[in-house]
Amino acid sequence: MEVHTHSDEAPRSLAARLHVNQRTLQIALGVIWILDGLLKFQPHLFRPSFVSNVIRPMAVGQPTLIASTINHLANFLSHEATMWVAVFGLIEIGIGVAMLFRRAVKPALVISFIWGIGIALFGEGLGMVLTGDTSPLQGAPGAVCFYVLLGVMVWPRREEDRGAIRTGAASSAAGRGVFGGTGALLAWAAIWAFEAIIWMFPFNRTGDSISNQMAATASGEPGWYAHFLHSFGQAFTGAGVWVAVILATASIVIALGPLVSRRPQIFIWLGIGLALGYWITGEGLGELLTFGGTDPNNGPIVALIGLAVLPMVPARESEPTPASRLVTIHPLAAVFSVIAIVLVPLAVAVVPTASSDAAPSPTTPALAASSTPSASSTSMPGMSMSGSGAAAATKKKGSTSGKSAHSMNMAAMAGLGVTDTDWKYTGPALPAAEVHQLLTVGATTDAGHKMQTPNCNTAPTSQQILGATQYIQATSSAVAKYKNLSAATAAGYFPITNTSYPVVHYLNPAYMDTKDLMNPNTVDSLVYATTPYGPVLVAAMYLMPGPGNGPMPYGCLVQWHAHTNLCTNDRTGQIDGFTPCPPGTSHDGPTPMMTHVWQVPVAGGPLAIDPSDLQVVEAAIMAQQEGLAPTTTGALPPSSAST
Repeated sequence: MEVHTHSDEAPRSLAARLHVNQRTLQIALGVIWILDGLLKFQPHLFRPSFVSNVIRPMAVGQPTLIASTINHLANFLSHEATMWVAVFGLIEIGIGVAMLFRRAVKPALVISFIWGIGIALFGEGLGMVLTGDTSPLQGAPGAVCFYVLLGVMVWPRREEDRGAIRTGAASSAAGRGVFGGTGALLAWAAIWAFEAIIWMFPFNRTGDSISNQMAATASGEPGWYAHFLHSFGQAFTGAGVWVAVILATASIVIALGPLVSRRPQIFIWLGIGLALGYWITGEGLGELLTFGGTDPNNGPIVALIGLAVLPMVPARESEPTPASRLVTIHPLAAVFSVIAIVLVPLAVAVVPTASSDAAPSPTTPALAASSTPSASSTSMPGMSMSGSGAAAATKKKGSTSGKSAHSMNMAAMAGLGVTDTDWKYTGPALPAAEVHQLLTVGATTDAGHKMQTPNCNTAPTSQQILGATQYIQATSSAVAKYKNLSAATAAGYFPITNTSYPVVHYLNPAYMDTKDLMNPNTVDSLVYATTPYGPVLVAAMYLMPGPGNGPMPYGCLVQWHAHTNLCTNDRTGQIDGFTPCPPGTSHDGPTPMMTHVWQVPVAGGPLAIDPSDLQVVEAAIMAQQEGLAPTTTGALPPSSAST
């Protein structure tokens, strides 16, 4: 039995000495809700871009129904974004303040349950679990679901058996709630079993998954903290697979330990420590030090749940363990539950990982960026690439892919029907030496071109076309301020390809993280072409922050590719050549997946996958002729098209 009379003497646990009870946990949960609300009033959040920065990215990579639901709400909120930010903040502050008063706890909890479910979907994208690109190290499956769980655990109930002493699981703060002691431990087990499953996602089973995640977390943090995070991540370079397996195993132990042991506090404290470890490292303290977080992330709330299930009075030797009690009452359910906790993560582990070739090296930030653009892509059968030198590139691609004739004109889809298939260069002739250089380097780069979806030719839906159009418009509008190269460098972009080559890629590492994925306001990379008349912004480029495939919310209209034959200089971090790399000075390593939104009139339109370098430079000159791009070194001759 778990309840004894006062005559029974039972030692008090650390939880009891810390005065962990329902009321203290209610107050702690209220304080966290208040903090959440106050964070909404940060200046950089309290502005119209809140919707595009916080809510809309949650739709990226989600199943169609969820993505559509999030996007519809984002469209609704975008009309009065700042007003809604204030409303959200006030609601959360109101929930937290109400929980500080005993009589208001129940209404506050009911509102928090409803509000928390909404935030879990629209503000956290269900922890991005359904996208597969998430990790417990970075807060999966999201904080708000744990707010709701803790709220249920501390739901106030009228005390029974006031003259008795509870022991074991029943003596915990959560044991006095609606779940009871055993139910609370089952909830704890469910948390950690789910963490084990997430650790086995292919996203987390690559050699550099930990170091990449830590590098993403370090972006924007204070220097001392960023140094710690980078050092921590580099300590696990190449060991990501083993870390995932070890932490998945530890999660299963934390889940099952309290159910089968007479000393559950050992496993619960281990879980509390691991949750706080995630919070200090991968979760970046909820980005509170960057003044960019919207909540403290889930480390503190999981720790509170751990305190809630800690027994205040140890179980007696004569008491059965929770697992034994479950087997007695529901034998089949208990057995199948234990089997599921062990086998489901193993089943997920069978899912093959994406090629580790897509993983950038954490020690060289340049590898997190694209290489020089290659010739036209094999995944775009039917694309016409005119202009001096471009036709030759098309012919070569047709011969290698064997798919030049196809029933569907994917070129028109890539350009959303806005470009002429007979693209012609209308500017002054380029020097023969530069043309040769562009064709030679472009062809070599193209040899290492790797498509994420090499045969993507499904016709887009009207919703995908509309979404892609809005995506192009939002991206182009956001990067317009970088038409002058000096504005980009002032904003933190720096070159990661050789600046002596006419096409140069610039990277802003502060935007290389999952939360900024495909966010027009945090474009990872900008591509500039240097013409005889000055540099031109030719493309905005989105990059995956680590290994794995990029999301395709607009079907085949937005496709991803990587480059597999590049060398990165170990000293400068710049991509400076092609494989084989000089030993001791450079190393090879494929780039992560990337996708472009072109800002100059290349064939195939703004979503063309990868036109040749020559065509990119020619298109940049045409943009300058039409007054769409700045000139800094002299006037251009008029366009033959306009003449």
